[in-house]
Amino acid sequence: MTAPGPVAHLHTNRAWGGGEDQVLALLKALPERGAPAVLYTPEDGMLHGRAQAAGVAVRPLAACRAAALRTERVRLVHAHDSRALTLGGRLAPACGVPLVLSRRVASPLRRNPWSRRKYGPDRVAAVIAISETVRRVMAQSGYPRERIFVAPSGLDVAALDRVEADAAWRPADGAGRLVAGVGRLSRKKNWAMLVRVAARLEAAGEAVQWVVAGEGPERRRLERLIRKLGVAHRVRLAGFRNDARSLLKTADLLFFPSLIEGASVTVREAMILGTPVVAVDAPGTAESLGGCGRLVRAGDTAGAAEAVAALLRDEAGRAALARRAREQAASRFSLTRTVTETLAAY
Repeated sequence: MTAPGPVAHLHTNRAWGGGEDQVLALLKALPERGAPAVLYTPEDGMLHGRAQAAGVAVRPLAACRAAALRTERVRLVHAHDSRALTLGGRLAPACGVPLVLSRRVASPLRRNPWSRRKYGPDRVAAVIAISETVRRVMAQSGYPRERIFVAPSGLDVAALDRVEADAAWRPADGAGRLVAGVGRLSRKKNWAMLVRVAARLEAAGEAVQWVVAGEGPERRRLERLIRKLGVAHRVRLAGFRNDARSLLKTADLLFFPSLIEGASVTVREAMILGTPVVAVDAPGTAESLGGCGRLVRAGDTAGAAEAVAALLRDEAGRAALARRAREQAASRFSLTRTVTETLAAY
């Protein structure tokens, strides 16, 4: 009996983020469940080298042609981002195999003719949503609900349990509490709200240090805002960091002001790492927290500052919230469930 061919995974992003972390975790786990995989991704992208190091079969995205996929005897094409879907929309029909899309964002589909064609159910056999929030948005955008599968962004709990706190994240004098932010410095992540909350707490005499691990196009604007509000000694933009999980582990809490999230791997990791979360009430974030965090309204700087200050003062409350969050995240967001639901979609 001939063994089944691999699934071709298409990924076009060069930077690293929660989505790339999820793709790598999935590709490492699928072959163990009898679903061989081959990844096509840019050679100069961060996922390429990390996937190679993890033993994943990797090919340059530039080599992703119909002839190459036929030579690999692929049985399905799995697109992991928008540009990958465009590419897969050409290659899958040429190879006579289905096309599956992983959808990670909670943005409605555009209504223009190109978008309707690109995401049309006649081209995309199934959508794998990372949360019920994303599933609902896709269904509201017109994609058939019965062909949307939910495979939640899974966490490697054992790997997260090995993450250690690092005192180097804290100020040298050890003064004050530490609040973390982790994510791309983009407008939708809303880091300006974190800076404004920091300024409000500084004005109230609260000794709080803030570190944001991430890089992106909003850095200069955020640096100007930090200087304008006089909190350069309190707010540090640490840039992209491979050890961002150690920041989460070290911090007294995570402040996550993102305005739109499909699920937020950062929030889920914080839950496993035992770090309480204060976040803007975005649907995907609220779904991930499941009541085990503090939610505030977007733009409500005063309410957010009050929530952060109250939680920082309440050590017992933080510990209880962290315990509940970890228990819930470990049961809801296992990597095993991610793989099982992905295979169900296949």
